[in-house]
Amino acid sequence: MGSETYEYIRSIANGEEVSRWEYPDPLIYDVRLSEPRTSTKIVIVFDKDDDFLDVMGVEDENDRWAWSRYQGHYNDEYDRYRYEQDWEEGYLIRNFDESNIDLVNQILKYTKPGFVYSDESEGSRTEISTFLSQTFSSEIDDIIYEYGVLDWDCILKSITKIMDDETSNPFMRLGIVEKSHAYKYETTVGILLSLFKMLKAEDDDLKGLLKKVDEKVNPRAFRGEWYELEYNTYCDDFDNETFQYETKRILEKLLEKIEEDLTDNVDFEEFNKLYDTVMSLGGFNKFIDMKEKGIQLVFENLDPETNTLIFKIYKGNNKFERRSVDNLEDLNLQLYHLELFESIRKILKKLL
Repeated sequence: MGSETYEYIRSIANGEEVSRWEYPDPLIYDVRLSEPRTSTKIVIVFDKDDDFLDVMGVEDENDRWAWSRYQGHYNDEYDRYRYEQDWEEGYLIRNFDESNIDLVNQILKYTKPGFVYSDESEGSRTEISTFLSQTFSSEIDDIIYEYGVLDWDCILKSITKIMDDETSNPFMRLGIVEKSHAYKYETTVGILLSLFKMLKAEDDDLKGLLKKVDEKVNPRAFRGEWYELEYNTYCDDFDNETFQYETKRILEKLLEKIEEDLTDNVDFEEFNKLYDTVMSLGGFNKFIDMKEKGIQLVFENLDPETNTLIFKIYKGNNKFERRSVDNLEDLNLQLYHLELFESIRKILKKLL
């Protein structure tokens, strides 16, 4: 006498009456009787992941947890902290396309004029990312979320493909056909009976038989280390179009709000004139040599709330004067008509 499962399959093959509704094995889902009886279809279903993983020889608890996560209902729980760190370290902003970088620089122009994004400077990316997340936490959280969801979805596809490739159609070479991966399989009574005898598995249930089938068909199969895939698998098909679109939408809305606030509080036109002049001369926090005037300049900051431009003038001997203006006319006076400015300043001192 063999196992109850084996005797049930043998009884069908011999043409005996068997129950069509009560099966002796939990993996038997359906029996479709036909003639000859050896052609009767047996539908096998793994209702429990653990049963399938037992058959596949996956014993490590971490790998079994990874299977339930990536193949189950918990795969949308991506590691948000990971993407927050990527933002703070300047990695995410590197993924912005040219139009979104332009929007970032427009935002910086009105909120932190001394900052200009440059892909060549890692330090600049980190500083700008930190400033933006601290100043506009809600909007940056939205961008991090969009990137995280899209990247995790992409990584998850890569992970599940690796797992699927390692476990796909494991019994096909011996006549048990996969209908739904890791879930539903079909074969015949004749094939099962032959496998029970060939593998000397008459005492086993279906789970034991299938495990021996897998070992026979896939003796060198390696399955596992799935718990490491989240951090060892990369995204090869990231939905960049959606990410750039959503990022642009968020940045445009933020820029619109900033511009509305500025126009209510400062001379917006004068601010733009000052900023554009500084950038045309070389930008902020750089030594700008004006040889014809015998001076060097360093523009330090342009306050978007007061229109105050602060800069240093070096006249030699490494000595400098820190000055400020709030309109382009005064800036031009100090840069291009320095003698006249000095004369006016002396007169004003005497009068005061």
